Amino acid sequence: MSLEGKVALVTGGSGGLGRVHGLVLAKAGADVALTGSRHLEKAEAVAEEIRALGRRALAVRMDISDWDQVEAGFNQVKRELGPVDILVNNAAFGIVRAVTIVKMDNQDWYKDISINLTGTYHCIKAAMPDMMERNWGRIINVSSVTGTMGGMGQCSYAATKAGIIGLTKTTALEGARYNITCNAVVLGVFDGGSFYEVAEPFRERIIKRIPLRRPGDPEELSNVIAFLASEEASYVTGEAIEVSGGISLFTF
Repeated sequence: MSLEGKVALVTGGSGGLGRVHGLVLAKAGADVALTGSRHLEKAEAVAEEIRALGRRALAVRMDISDWDQVEAGFNQVKRELGPVDILVNNAAFGIVRAVTIVKMDNQDWYKDISINLTGTYHCIKAAMPDMMERNWGRIINVSSVTGTMGGMGQCSYAATKAGIIGLTKTTALEGARYNITCNAVVLGVFDGGSFYEVAEPFRERIIKRIPLRRPGDPEELSNVIAFLASEEASYVTGEAIEVSGGISLFTF
């Protein structure tokens, strides 16, 4: 599954799952741009790790909810690395907020929508013209089982992650004639930062309902993303692929 000669852009690439996605894509041969909106030094640290692997890397300041910043960021990547071949829409907000609909602050709702859903749309809109011109592209959107199953106290996060699946299917249809595939990875619980922001008793309850009885290793998700970015996945498009250890299966 070589990605040699390809340029990948990973949103939210400054840490957590985004960092691992960037490293796995680089190990497969891609040059990688990583976006961050607040702590660009973290994205730059990941870029240094990628350069140590012998690949080119770039940290890009980009608030994906702002179209002007997205357009400028993609232009910067194009100048310094080349046009984006592989887009991984990983950035997300609001996952650890637990508040019911009636108590939800409207501004928090608007912010989550603007980053998780509108931000994903912005990046697809910015990436597709160059992909269409070159008749090749891979778009991988990171959704969540919260979007397919719902989540108590996570109305905005669940709504955005469900919306991403619909956006994925529409993008797949519009990109198909240009050899652009678009798929969603529907992630479950992974061994990373946000999982450990949940109180320990709740973490234990979550793990017990996973048939594999453990959170996923981030590379187990990144490897699926690398496959979807590869030529080997050229006939896979419009899919929502769950990577969750079976959390949506009925268990008792």
